[in-house]
Amino acid sequence: MTWRETDQKGVFSRPIGENETFIKLVGDAGLPLNREHWAINSAATITPTGSLVSADLPAHFRRAWAHLRFQHPSLAAEVAPDGTSFVYTVPANGAALDAWVSKTFSVAEHANSSADVIPTFRPSPYAKLVYIPRSGELLCHTAHWRTDGIGVLLLLDALLALASRPLPLLDPASLPWGTEVDRLAPAVEDAAVMPKESTSELKERGAALVDTFSYAAGALGIPYLGDAATLPAGTRSTVLTFSPETTEKIVAASKARGVSVTAAVHASVGGANYALADAAARDKHYTSTIRFALRPYLPEPYSTPAFAAGLYTTGWMKRIEAQSTWDERVQIYQGEYRKGITREFLDSHREYAAQLGAMIRSMAPGGDSPPSDVDISSIGIAENLIRRSYGTPEAGFEVKAISVGVEILSRQAVTFVWTFRNQLNLNAVYNESFHSADQMMEFVATVKSQLLEGLGVRDS
Repeated sequence: MTWRETDQKGVFSRPIGENETFIKLVGDAGLPLNREHWAINSAATITPTGSLVSADLPAHFRRAWAHLRFQHPSLAAEVAPDGTSFVYTVPANGAALDAWVSKTFSVAEHANSSADVIPTFRPSPYAKLVYIPRSGELLCHTAHWRTDGIGVLLLLDALLALASRPLPLLDPASLPWGTEVDRLAPAVEDAAVMPKESTSELKERGAALVDTFSYAAGALGIPYLGDAATLPAGTRSTVLTFSPETTEKIVAASKARGVSVTAAVHASVGGANYALADAAARDKHYTSTIRFALRPYLPEPYSTPAFAAGLYTTGWMKRIEAQSTWDERVQIYQGEYRKGITREFLDSHREYAAQLGAMIRSMAPGGDSPPSDVDISSIGIAENLIRRSYGTPEAGFEVKAISVGVEILSRQAVTFVWTFRNQLNLNAVYNESFHSADQMMEFVATVKSQLLEGLGVRDS
């Protein structure tokens, strides 16, 4: 499943991997509405320093974006018309490269922030970069089949490293186009050297993982607006940022308990689902996702930022019961995160993803009670992926904040969790047709109160 040149010179192709197929099926559910479920939206809020304060930043980022494509050509890969393979075309000349950049880079001059831009996104064959001058944000948007939340932050890191180089970037048309194809990202099945042929044992392991998705049936959810026929509108988000002092206390209290901050927040997200649920639904179990980045478990170079534009993530579902306490939940989640990823799991993953794809294809349209839970996705310490500053005080950028989220077209929502500049962040991402800003503000505030109470921490 490696990339190969087709009969057409300069055009390369490979089959879509099983994990990519599953994620693509989820995203494609929004296509009838001209939307893409789970498409990734991640941003870095930057401030230029020194000579870059007076630079033409839109032109500067446009050129850096073209260079980023040379480093990460999978940004320009697209789905072939047959829907079963990806295609990448080497730019034939400077005009072809400039045409791609014009399609994928834009400046949102009239937007106040990424919150104004994200609801306007529509499906695109390629990744996109939007510079928002009023907020100083660089917003990267891409289909989820291309990469994951960690990958997009790594791409923003590479972009800012390019944009802060001491010498001016060369005309991107002068780069040795054609050599970049060696950096096209493989499917995770090939990167992890997963068995190509399935066996009864692999099928059994895959089925056991797929069975965890049955926990979604009859699970707890929070109230939503409209009914089963209500169509989605724009994706919105509500962010809660802890102070550095409170964040330090949370980290220390989690360590003292022998649990990760992610497990502690996960327990609190579960608790907030119960707190906001209708009283009659609070005897239901709560189901959420245990997510893992696969990058640390891949051989080099696929474990490195050089392959940021690849989908290398996984997860499974976990159920907790209504009677569980915060202390019980945090230990359950810590146990799941402690498992890590084994070679046995990796060997089963091709079969797991293939069965998930089959499950998605066979699912009937949503019934009268669509799921409306709030899930969790943790990025961890963002500085492991993107720096606080680039270049020098004489010519560089300070990264003041970052954000991570996805397009949401369902009644479900996701709380994204990360720490940056010593501050813990909760970002509840939801669709405005189904949830109000007030409700989601209450949700993240409840997560905060449960987290502080559970850890015995006082807010500072």
